[in-house]
Order: sequence, then structure tokens, then C-alpha cells
Amino acid sequence: MSTISSGTTISTALVSAGDTTGALVFKTGSGATTAMTIGSDQSVTFAGVVSGVNNVQEFTASGTWTKPTGATFVMVELWSAGGGGGSGRRGSAGSYRCSGGGGGGGAHVKYIFKASDLTSTVTVTLGAGGTGGAAQTVDSNDGSVGTVGGNTTFGAYLTSYGGGGGSQGNGGTLYCMGGGGGGSGSAGTAGSPGFPSSGGGPSSTYFGGSTNPENTGGGGAASITGSTGYSAEWGGGGGTGGIFIYGSFGGNSIFGGAGGGSGGGIDNTNAYTAGGAGGSNGVWYSGGGGGAGGATTVAGTAGTQSATLGSGTGGGGGGSSNASTPAGAGGAGGAGGGGGGGGGGSLNSFNSGAGGAGGKGYARIYSW
Repeated sequence: MSTISSGTTISTALVSAGDTTGALVFKTGSGATTAMTIGSDQSVTFAGVVSGVNNVQEFTASGTWTKPTGATFVMVELWSAGGGGGSGRRGSAGSYRCSGGGGGGGAHVKYIFKASDLTSTVTVTLGAGGTGGAAQTVDSNDGSVGTVGGNTTFGAYLTSYGGGGGSQGNGGTLYCMGGGGGGSGSAGTAGSPGFPSSGGGPSSTYFGGSTNPENTGGGGAASITGSTGYSAEWGGGGGTGGIFIYGSFGGNSIFGGAGGGSGGGIDNTNAYTAGGAGGSNGVWYSGGGGGAGGATTVAGTAGTQSATLGSGTGGGGGGSSNASTPAGAGGAGGAGGGGGGGGGGSLNSFNSGAGGAGGKGYARIYSW
């Protein structure tokens, strides 16, 4: 074993033929510390931490990623934006006044690149949250549909697709669809009264797809029966459909954004109802747990972004109007792709509830 003291100059190899094992020792003051050991199998063990490239760049707004000097690998995580919730119908007493559907959650995609395959800088564009449907201010008219959430991109290298917008509340007995969750291959579709809205692709009976209610890679489909929106793993959770009986829960997603809850509707007996809760993140095969639904005439609670997961929960649906007060608006989806909540339905003479905006996109990029 050789010992290297401060100021010593090495003019020969530290390990030469015939001396293939041992320890490299550095001496500071009166103490000596083993820094590296070479085993008989030529394995190398370091006693301390080996420092090198360790870089994380977080984007809460669009910007430019700069490749760190010395990076070998780059892992990119993207969350697209959630869809906006639809607004409720404004209609006469004794008629059906459906609430707006919840917006679908945005997808989460992740990919590891070789640093050498990337340019020195890459533009990161975060998707804008889908706009919620405007409150209906005219008697005996349907609400407005929410818009699809924007895609989040890492240059031309990687794209995460946005969630679909929630349907407008209508005056018939048809259900008002939530928006489908975004996928890794395509965006969720917007809701439309009486017609199922699907989650974004990929479409596969094995890996989950755009027409599969519960799926893994694509976004969850919106519910058509006024029940809980469907869930997803990497895709966004489906927004839930509006109905005149009650507000229902937005779909969950393990890694992507969650769907928004629907607003509260009013049936032909003038029964007033509360909005449903938005979906949550980190869980599967269930709904709710996000922004709380509003009681009658009360707005839904906004969703939030998880500091650890990065994804957003869905906004809660707004409660319906009553005989003297306008309907509640849907809550906004949390940043990281949460879908906006649907607005409540209302009686004539009172504005319906507006749909909540979808949560904006988000990106984290790791280099080592």
C-alpha cells in the first residue's frame, strides 16, 4: 500500500503490474483516510461520495432547458394541461337542468434520453389549462362546453397530451359528458350531451386505450351515466358527466392529472343538488378525493398540485342554484393537469355555474 501526503507528486502509475489490489489512502494532517479500494476481482469501491453532474430543472412556466456540461443521461417528465369544465343549463321550473361535466385530466409521460442525442438547449412549452364554459346568462338555454387542455412539449422530442373539456349542461334527460383524460399519444375528446367522450390514446385492450373505460397508458374515459369518471395510470383521469340528480366524482390517475367533478343539476321536481368532488392522484379504480364539490349555490373547491407526484387533482363541481341564488361555479383544476369542475344548473332568472379552468402543465428534467 502506498500513502499520498499533501504536496506529493506522483510520477508513476498508482497501480502497476503485479500490484493489482490494495487501497488508495489520502492523508490530511495526522490522519489517513482510505479513498478507493481495488478488489481482487478488479472491482473499485469508493469510500466517499463521487461527485459529478446532478442537475434538476423544474418548469412551472414555459422556458428553455440547458443541457449541463458532462451529462450522460437526461430524464424528462411532462404533464399536460387539464380540460376546462362545462357550464350548467339555465332553464324553467319543472324542466331538467343538467350541470356541466368535469374536464379530463392531462397525461404524464416520462422518457430517458442519452444526453448526446439532445441539442444544447431545448424549448419547454407548458400546456395552458382548458378554459371553463361561461355561465349561461340567458333563460332557457344550455350551458357552454369547456375547452381541451394544451399539450406540454420538450422540443420535438416528447409530447404529453391534454385532457378533454367537459360538456355543457342541457335541458333534456340526456347525460352531459365529462371530458376524456389526455394520453401519451393523443388528447382526450371533449364531452357532448348523450355521447361518450373518450380518453386519449394509445388504444389497446391490453394497455388501456381511448375507448376503454379503465386504462393504463391512455386517458380515462368520461362517465356517461352520471357516475364516477373512469381512472387511468399514466393518462389523465376522466371528467365525470353531469346529470340533473346529483354531482358525481371525477376519475383518478396514479401519475397523470385527475378529472374534474360535475356540477349539481336540478330535476323536473325542482330538487337542488350539490356538486361532485374532483378526482385525486396517486390512486386507481376510484374517484373523488380532489377539490370538494360545492353545496347548493356554492362554488366547487379548486384542485391542488402534489409536491411529490407533480400531478394535479381535479376541481370540484359547483352546486346548483336554488329558488333565490345563482348556481356555483366549478373549481379550477390543480397545476399539473387537473381537470376543471363543472358548473351547476340553474333556474331561469339566475345564472348557471361557470365551468372551472383546467390546471396548467408542468415539467421536471433530471440530468446525470
